[in-house]
Amino acid sequence: MSAIATLLPRLRAEHPLVHAVTNPVTQLFVADALNAVSARPIMATGIDEIAEISAGAAGLLINIGVPQSVEPYAAAVSARKGGKNASKGGGWVLDPVGVGASPLRDRIAASLLTSKPGPAIIRANAGEVLALAGQAGLTKGVDSLASAEEAAGVAKMLAEKHGSVVALTGATDFVVSGSRVVRLTGGDPMMARVTGMGCVASALCAAFLAVADDPFDAAVAALHLMSGAGDHATATTKGPGSFRTAFLDALHAAAA
Repeated sequence: MSAIATLLPRLRAEHPLVHAVTNPVTQLFVADALNAVSARPIMATGIDEIAEISAGAAGLLINIGVPQSVEPYAAAVSARKGGKNASKGGGWVLDPVGVGASPLRDRIAASLLTSKPGPAIIRANAGEVLALAGQAGLTKGVDSLASAEEAAGVAKMLAEKHGSVVALTGATDFVVSGSRVVRLTGGDPMMARVTGMGCVASALCAAFLAVADDPFDAAVAALHLMSGAGDHATATTKGPGSFRTAFLDALHAAAA
């Protein structure tokens, strides 16, 4: 049975609380997507509550799209050690948005990669994967100047180094661990014109991770669902505005 066929029913049954520490540019889209697949989003970012919320949530996403400092992120991650998901190793998802674009993002991403517990899944585009591996100059803002195919080998080295699953997204997606690789095709070019699609992919990884026994399966299920929803959305829309709405509807239909 495929990862998505196994995990979607669990997602529907368990309605996991997902703590999405994401950037304000995409918060609403991320929350809508999580709700569409039967997860329950919460988006605490304040230092006075972030650890408590993280400990009580089934899933955690750390997205550094609008970085301030490492302290709130570190507090959320550290709380996973004794939190609700501790029996699964406190698994969480890192989305290193724009790493390679500024020294601040580089420092925060490097700190989070070596945190305890470390990220179970790193969801990134090709430029971000290469930047995490020390190959700078292949991002422009938050966008990648490299293809997923070019970064797949580096993703494998990154996965082996940090003991994480790398969900590498682009025109073609790859899910990579130290010993496994899955290549996923599908989706639609319009997805690149909708702000926040990467953030949603990371949030879905966190939702599936909350109900999965294996982070690799969680990442495969999330990216499979993303590409399928993109395929369905493009059949009924003509531009990015209507595509975003149709994409959310497709997520909901898949998880209904």
